[in-house]
Amino acid sequence: MRRILNSIGSEERHTFQANFGKYGYKRYHDPIRGELYSPTMVVRNLEMVDDPENPQLISDHLWLNLTKGFKDLGLLKEGDRIQFNGRVSEYSKCFIKKDKKDYELTYPSKAQLLTDRNTQKLPDDHQVLIGMITNLNYKFYNNLGRPLVPYFMDAFAKWQEEQETPLPIKCHKGNEYESSSKYDALDYKEEKDAYDQERQKREDKRLKKQAAGLKLLQTKSDLVDDLISLGKKLKAEAQDESLKEYCYISNSKLSKVLIQHKIEKAKQANIRQALNSEWFHEKFDDQNGKELSPLEQLANKFNQN
Repeated sequence: MRRILNSIGSEERHTFQANFGKYGYKRYHDPIRGELYSPTMVVRNLEMVDDPENPQLISDHLWLNLTKGFKDLGLLKEGDRIQFNGRVSEYSKCFIKKDKKDYELTYPSKAQLLTDRNTQKLPDDHQVLIGMITNLNYKFYNNLGRPLVPYFMDAFAKWQEEQETPLPIKCHKGNEYESSSKYDALDYKEEKDAYDQERQKREDKRLKKQAAGLKLLQTKSDLVDDLISLGKKLKAEAQDESLKEYCYISNSKLSKVLIQHKIEKAKQANIRQALNSEWFHEKFDDQNGKELSPLEQLANKFNQN
């Protein structure tokens, strides 16, 4: 699979079809938030179908992040046929040997269920979703000694009770693995408060950078005009429909514009945050009612290349 994905390259998005296998999760440690759980799914008999008449077998199985597009398909069963678009991406396969590379499919979009049947909606809440996945794989996880955290198991059980039509999934009890000191069933106020405080610190830091970036932009109308012009150009040229919904300027292109305006690199992070502000988006949407002339557009094209 590695050789085939590598040969496809990462420049373009492609269309894939596969059979759904099962849901799962990946677990990793964050220095601030502790143990984190991220929902995943495995697909089998993955094919690239850019040319539907000549599908190309890519892999017998592949793990994917359970993104919103896949969640919106509802509760899938083993063997359900799905289709989606994706891009090949390279990543480090392990933490110790960073030079050991593998390839995966990232940023899936336009997910479709090709199997003709109705599905039940999956939980929106992350805590409940991990609990659902743990219950689905209860026997397998229990035999392997993997964590059956009450924090997730209890949340799913409570969610099931509140549903008019519960999912056809049996609820099990969690075990004591990594939970005796961190969790009390359905009572996580201490952990939630600590997480909320840390999240607020990060948000305060972001807003501080944004304020500094806005202060700089508001004194440099020529820089703002160039950023708006570049943003409109990139938005018009975007191939991915999702990128056309907002103004996105990559760090490399932003850096190039700042160099032209003799803005030091240390201020780039502040300006990046300013580009996400309502003030800049209002400027971007109407540009004070000003449209660039053909000559200005041509000059900007040469300036940005």
